[in-house]
Amino acid sequence: MMRLLGFAAFLAAALLQVTWAPGLAIWGAYPNLVLLMMVVITWRNGARAGMFWACWGGVLLDLTGPGPIGPHALALLAGAYVSGFWTRNVDKGSLSQPVLATAASTVLYSLILIGSDDTLGLPVPPLGLAFQLTFAASIYNAALMLPLLLVLGRAVPLRRQPA
Repeated sequence: MMRLLGFAAFLAAALLQVTWAPGLAIWGAYPNLVLLMMVVITWRNGARAGMFWACWGGVLLDLTGPGPIGPHALALLAGAYVSGFWTRNVDKGSLSQPVLATAASTVLYSLILIGSDDTLGLPVPPLGLAFQLTFAASIYNAALMLPLLLVLGRAVPLRRQPA
């Protein structure tokens, strides 16, 4: 039942991200709702759960756009890996660590998307603009992580990982 709710939540997040979230743009960046949910789940349940949901969320994002299927999933998987590695090595009770992990995951996500778009011959913004958008997106996502962690943290049960 929890997986079904998770699929529905990620579907809703992906659809909101591509329809409603661009209206909340600040400095050209808007919240990456799927990435935020993936970091919360990774932080609460570990890297394996985070990577599962990152793959699902990435495929959903890829299906909503005109480009190839795979770049968003790959970028989110890398973010889940970093967040999962991060969460294994710090205190899970800290609220600042998930915020920092979100910023780092956003930077990695953006770099992988830019690299994959360039590799596939898709349009890529100029380097200076790409850095500005990446910086703005990482700040934006990090700012949204704390309230999201407090709300979703109650809904997503915490599972302790063996050391």
